Amino acid sequence: MSEKAEWRGKEFGPMDAAEVNQFLAGPWIARIACLKPDGWPYIFPAWYHWDGVAFWLVPRARSAWAHYLVADPRVSLVVDEPDPPIRKVVCEGTAVCVEAAVGPYLENGEMSVWNKIGTYETGPRYLGDKVDEYRGEVNVEPCWTFKVVPKKLTTWQGFGWAKRYSHAELQPGADGRPVVQPKYYG
Repeated sequence: MSEKAEWRGKEFGPMDAAEVNQFLAGPWIARIACLKPDGWPYIFPAWYHWDGVAFWLVPRARSAWAHYLVADPRVSLVVDEPDPPIRKVVCEGTAVCVEAAVGPYLENGEMSVWNKIGTYETGPRYLGDKVDEYRGEVNVEPCWTFKVVPKKLTTWQGFGWAKRYSHAELQPGADGRPVVQPKYYG
């Protein structure tokens, strides 16, 4: 790759497991899609925790999407970075309700799963040294905990196209001209 194209990334193509884990540990926001009871898609941004196998999501007790996931656990999500070299992870999966609108501490005195995720994972990652200030204010409200188990995980890195998108007949031939000269009509 030329020095000029360095901004496009050093690698093109799928990420391996270590690269996925490293990328998903970053400060990115997931965009999650589920279905409303009327069949329309519902898309929302959310913090997430990736444990190397599944995504963990923590909606507030009154979040509409928590109820949508209980009714229909099919979910898709994407995590991507906005600037080159452009990395992304796209997940199609099943949302499993681990906790339904519980407080930060369970009746037995243990921390709820969502409270552990917020305390040890998402809070520090997204808020840094402001985590205690923020969590102190909101850590009294009940939340849900969902584990999104991927059925399909698609990854990409680098600012380039996958080969499946390329039309061989439009690429330059031996003479430097495309094999086919298409006519485009507006």
